[in-house]
Amino acid sequence: MQRVRLWKVASDGAPLEISGSGINLEERLEDWLAADISILDPGLLVIGRQVRTDHGGVIDLLCLDSAGDCVVVELKKGQTPREVVAQVLDYASWVQGLSPKKIEEIANGYLRDGPLAREFLNKFDVEMPSELNSAHRCLVVAESIDASTERIVRYLAAMRVPLNVATVQHFSDGDNRSILAQVYLVETDEDGAPSRPSPTRRTRPKLNDLQEQAYANGVGELYAQVRAGVRGILAASAYIDRVFYQLRREDGSVRTVLIVRAISCDDGLRATVHATRLESHLGMELEQLIGYLPSNFQDEDVTGWPGSAESERKSAKGLSGSFQSSQEVDKFVNALRKAIDRTRPSSTHATSPSPAFGQTPRPDA
Repeated sequence: MQRVRLWKVASDGAPLEISGSGINLEERLEDWLAADISILDPGLLVIGRQVRTDHGGVIDLLCLDSAGDCVVVELKKGQTPREVVAQVLDYASWVQGLSPKKIEEIANGYLRDGPLAREFLNKFDVEMPSELNSAHRCLVVAESIDASTERIVRYLAAMRVPLNVATVQHFSDGDNRSILAQVYLVETDEDGAPSRPSPTRRTRPKLNDLQEQAYANGVGELYAQVRAGVRGILAASAYIDRVFYQLRREDGSVRTVLIVRAISCDDGLRATVHATRLESHLGMELEQLIGYLPSNFQDEDVTGWPGSAESERKSAKGLSGSFQSSQEVDKFVNALRKAIDRTRPSSTHATSPSPAFGQTPRPDA
């Protein structure tokens, strides 16, 4: 890997090279990254430090990216031995099995300013997806790497293993100011992932992307009506071809209660509701809910939805079908808004009637 050289331009216009200096302690670099992870990647949120795995290892920094995927950051002082590659892959094997509940537990024990869902929203300006850790990647950070490690990492990248190395080199100018320079070994995409990512990695679109997809598939107006109707009462998280609409609970956690798909469908806009959660959190009994939905909604298995407690998984009930008209959407959404208003009388959510569904404008691309 090439050595980084830096210059500053003096007042007389002459370039003066800034000398490089080793970082005295590995913990010093870790402190810097914990304080500002954007040194590595502005698209990361640190959710844990010195996280102990079930295999006896300790992960220096555990992060989430904007797609809700885990990123393992492992730091090594000075020249990096190739054994660190095996170490970080061992950590990855543990991270791969982390449940959303365990991730939230780790994060809530580390974050200072609130629960994970709130910090995620503050960091990325989008709601946290209900499906966390659908993919993961690893990043080794060092002052330099040896030829053997570089060869191994490049090979793994070519085989689509989501592992990369970043060198962070320390410089000191004549005024004793510290300067850091960062270089990735393997070229990365905008989200910091290697430019040849694992095929299992899935990117999360924005709500407007799915809005355009819905219009292209002939269900754009109905999609927009649902989106406008639940705005202010449910959080929204886009993923692949669907939107997870989530009810935020008093403890800051979220529970998905409605999924809408922006796909082509002959009989309207496809949707699934989690009847058990609507009853337990909003008091909407199953028979009432059936009355608010179109007659084509039928039983749907929702026992595997993320965030489900063991007791909920055993008896969870869902309904799936399609909305074929704005009147059907209006009926369901207005019932949902009234139920939320009843259960949260002091809520700051908007309580005004929903917008006129048939008049919802198409958002700009």
